[in-house]
Amino acid sequence: MEDSRRRVNDPSSYLWTVLSVTTLGAFMAGLDTRVVVVGLDRVASALHADIEQALWFTQAYMLGGTLMLLLVGRLADLFGRVKLYLAGFAVFTLGSLLSGLSPSPAALIASRFIQGLGGGILTTVSAAIVTDAAVYGPLAFALSINSLAFRLGSILGLTLGGVIIGLLDWRYIFWINVPVGALAILWGTRALRETYRPVEQKKVDWLGFLLFTAFIFTALVALTLEGYGLSYRRLVGIMALVSVALLAAFTVWELRFHSPLLDLRLFKNWGFTGGVVAQFLNAIAFGSVMLLLTLYFQLCKGAPPAEAGFTLLPFELAFLGFSLISGRLADKYGYVGFAIAGLFVGSLALFILSGITLETPYWSVALGAAVLGAGNGLFMSPNTSAIMSSVPEHRRGVASALRNVLFNLGLTISLNISVLLLSKRLSYELITRLLLNAELDATQIAAGRRSLALAIGEAFKVLATINLTAALFSVSRVEARLPERRPSFSTRESP
Repeated sequence: MEDSRRRVNDPSSYLWTVLSVTTLGAFMAGLDTRVVVVGLDRVASALHADIEQALWFTQAYMLGGTLMLLLVGRLADLFGRVKLYLAGFAVFTLGSLLSGLSPSPAALIASRFIQGLGGGILTTVSAAIVTDAAVYGPLAFALSINSLAFRLGSILGLTLGGVIIGLLDWRYIFWINVPVGALAILWGTRALRETYRPVEQKKVDWLGFLLFTAFIFTALVALTLEGYGLSYRRLVGIMALVSVALLAAFTVWELRFHSPLLDLRLFKNWGFTGGVVAQFLNAIAFGSVMLLLTLYFQLCKGAPPAEAGFTLLPFELAFLGFSLISGRLADKYGYVGFAIAGLFVGSLALFILSGITLETPYWSVALGAAVLGAGNGLFMSPNTSAIMSSVPEHRRGVASALRNVLFNLGLTISLNISVLLLSKRLSYELITRLLLNAELDATQIAAGRRSLALAIGEAFKVLATINLTAALFSVSRVEARLPERRPSFSTRESP
């Protein structure tokens, strides 16, 4: 007990203790996200899923990781972070176990929803825990360590996932999370201590939660169905109108309730508002990139899962290197400048990838992916640091939650934009038959692959324009000096 108190009282030591736990959560999230992308065609074939169901294998994770995030963030501000974070580990591990046991597409979609809920808790609360622990310390660098763990998990997901599917069975790409999750729960129980002390009345805004959850649910489902074509157009219109009405009702209620789920006064702070909007636009631009590249290598080039995983490594390796560099330098020179530079570099990379065709050499695709990884590495942790350092201590949970909600919403929009753009050149039936390796004659295969490659290039061009918009928008956040960070922790001078 004395050792644990000493760790908490020593900010530098305890920050590394916190990172030893939160990086495990980031590693799990990265590992699981990528193994699903690389193995999507095998999972769909094994469960006899069509392209719509296969997309829901990823959409369900996003939906589960988004619906309750604002409530999770508010609970973290009202009751503390640590127990909630460990509960997220347990839910994520359970969802992983159930995903591997799924006998049908519907069962896997439901299990992925549970897994996404746990992952959402991990990503939301971890940022608040790290920010609490980084007492006048290297916040951007600490958050970049979490990004590093996520990308290391991604790299293993892209490589190990393909190997597992080739040697064993697709179910093991989920089951690999179970022992890691059990280890993380045991270590987190021993290592983490609650350093944050809630200051507000412990009253939960349940009506606000219900209104916001209904808004997010209808919005995400409407966006998803929009990607499925004209047959859902009327239902999409109805759900979009309902979603707007729910958002209006939520806003009115939050302005009137004395202890709101989301303190709308946060948006008066341009450091916070500009950061989350930039992240939202970047998520739209980046969200479907890995899926598009996977479809290109597997369906257009005919690469097996293991080989497709290795071909995506340039992005991951570039992200790793530049994330650490930007995290270290941003703590010294300021956050926003690095975030803006990352957005411009990422936009350039997406424009490079927009020229992709069936004949494009691998080195050209690898170069575009590497530049994109560098851009996102420059952007991610400095932008997150700018957001988290701009809000008071008792609002960090809900600020992190809203950041993740908009990020996940952006990812969903990105996927739907890409699906709509692909469907302009190819029918859903043809994409599904390519995905499931259904019987096609040589002429159909060649024409389908060529059209898919051109459609992927067009999608990259649209995503590049969106990311460039985020870059131009972020210029208004340029700082003249390093921001004052986290003065509420202590009254002592910063070392």
